[in-house]
Amino acid sequence: MRVNHERLQRRMIEERLDAIVSTTTENLMYLTGVDSVHLGMFPHSGRAFAVLSQNTSAGAIFVCGRCEVDQFLDADERIREAVAYGPFFREVPEEMSLRPEDELLREVSEDTRFMDPLAALAYAIRQVCPDGGRVGVDEQGVPTDFFEALSKELSGWEVVPAASHLRWVRQVKTALELERIAGAARVAENAIQATLAIAAPGVTERELVREFNRSVAAQGGVPKFTLIRIGANAVAGQRNPSDLKLRRGDAIWFDVGAVVNGYWCDIARVCTLGDPDLRLARLYNAVLAGEQHALDNARPGMRGKELFNLTMDSVRASGIPHYRRNHVGHGIGVEVYDPVLIRPDNSEELESGTVVNIETPYYEFGFGCVHVEDPFVVGAVGNRLLTTLTRDLIVLP
Repeated sequence: MRVNHERLQRRMIEERLDAIVSTTTENLMYLTGVDSVHLGMFPHSGRAFAVLSQNTSAGAIFVCGRCEVDQFLDADERIREAVAYGPFFREVPEEMSLRPEDELLREVSEDTRFMDPLAALAYAIRQVCPDGGRVGVDEQGVPTDFFEALSKELSGWEVVPAASHLRWVRQVKTALELERIAGAARVAENAIQATLAIAAPGVTERELVREFNRSVAAQGGVPKFTLIRIGANAVAGQRNPSDLKLRRGDAIWFDVGAVVNGYWCDIARVCTLGDPDLRLARLYNAVLAGEQHALDNARPGMRGKELFNLTMDSVRASGIPHYRRNHVGHGIGVEVYDPVLIRPDNSEELESGTVVNIETPYYEFGFGCVHVEDPFVVGAVGNRLLTTLTRDLIVLP
């Protein structure tokens, strides 16, 4: 089971929420396991929802456009009802015997009561709390006018924002989520190794990026950002890859992210083609020391800003006294930046089961970047790294 039902139910009781509604791709994935085609294609206008009562383990009412309502069959959490809206047609030939899952889809497809998402969502909310109540709606996935229209539609219900509550719930990962995050990281690690296998004099940044993306796709993942730059180009790492060719002695910087089975990976490594420049090796060792210090010292109850400060102090003491950063990591899960953010102003507390994606990059004009980044899970009696690829500076022969 992926959803942390105990945590979700506790939050709903504390906040007096009789129902909770997801509106974003990430929260729909979290509550149902459905990766909405509609929200992916139309992130600004698409509407798909999961609606749960305070008894969350009873299952969600899944609401979406009739075209993609077949996705309820892919859910890996319980779906108590699927509700479709809008026009779409699936024909049933005469005298054809349908498979059980096709029969379920036919029943949902032929229920034509709702032609718009507002009416379908209002119906679902009335089903889970028919006598009125307080409904938390993730306000980040719908525009203000939709939120206001829903409030007017549901006379007798109080509609309140709930995005922060769902983020809080997602901070502590279940065992299945930890498997998914570690699995996503393995896909990225394998893709880095595949990319290094083609790294040779004359290979371009574009070719390195293409190989990484090919490997991720071959493993069933979806590349989301593939930042691979050679040498000094890494200082502007967000730019498109170039035709710069790799030479002996060059460094290759990786900061790469992908989604696998609904969960993000985001890891960074640096390698050199041949023996590294002595300064590069010294700087890399400093940022690695900072990452290791965070891994060794993060504890439940520690605030994001405390982990930030001890990580920064370690990098500075290890060889970069002028080191500056706006953050040194973030949670990760169905979103690439889940709680807790490791920033100097963040007072959120780490908990046992929080996954921290720790990172300590150093960028310098004319030099490039040294960077190491990995996810680890915070534990009551020690922390566990979720990657296996060496974190040392990788030296290719």
